[in-house]
Amino acid sequence: MALDPLAGLHESERDKASAPASPPPYSPFHILPKVGGPFWLLTFLDVISLLLAFFIMLFAMSNPRTAAWVDLSATLADRLAPNVETAKPAPPTALTIDEDKVAPGLNLDYLVSLLRGHLDSDPLLARTVLHRFPDRLILSMPSDLLFALNSATLNDQARRALFELGGLLGNLSNRTDVHGHTDPAPIRSGPYRGNWELSLARAQSVATALLESGYDKPMIVQGFADTRFVFLARDIVSPRREALARRVDIVLYPSQAAILP
Repeated sequence: MALDPLAGLHESERDKASAPASPPPYSPFHILPKVGGPFWLLTFLDVISLLLAFFIMLFAMSNPRTAAWVDLSATLADRLAPNVETAKPAPPTALTIDEDKVAPGLNLDYLVSLLRGHLDSDPLLARTVLHRFPDRLILSMPSDLLFALNSATLNDQARRALFELGGLLGNLSNRTDVHGHTDPAPIRSGPYRGNWELSLARAQSVATALLESGYDKPMIVQGFADTRFVFLARDIVSPRREALARRVDIVLYPSQAAILP
């Protein structure tokens, strides 16, 4: 007959002995079960994050070379799409000179007094008319003193006078152009077929004479035929008005002449 191990115990003690055992209280040193991968992976991810932040900071402080990036992108485009043509934009070409960057020449008012004294000392050039405009100074030389009728060949006296004038203009820094003009009468004889050719040929003859005197700056030579005839005062009598239209103008500007490379 089996003996009851709780037979000699009090009833309350017997109830305590027969009750199921309660779980032990929580301990801070209780080891939790492992979840996920190894612990070194967390450290590795931290290092990768720090390196990524470091390289982002370096890129933000850097100054990338635009030309290198453009070449690289063009090369990649050619490799990835060889059938598509990639063209680089052409660099801009300067066709004109910025007026703000042109150096000023001698004062035009000073040139009026300087040239007037020189022109008055020459018997031929004494009839030259000076016109002072806000943006230019014009020396108007009557063509009848320089050329024969319907001709663009300078006479000897005009060639000597222009040689002396060219020496003076060569010492000035101002830009200088030469313009030829004629009257409205059509040309009926001579080697030139019209006033356009005659006005340009006369302007070229005067410019050549200035260059032969030692004038070494670039100049613009133009022929206007009779297109400026309407700007002459209408109250001038007809023969005198046509004579003023037949002229060669030497135009001086307040800016310096351009220097050829």
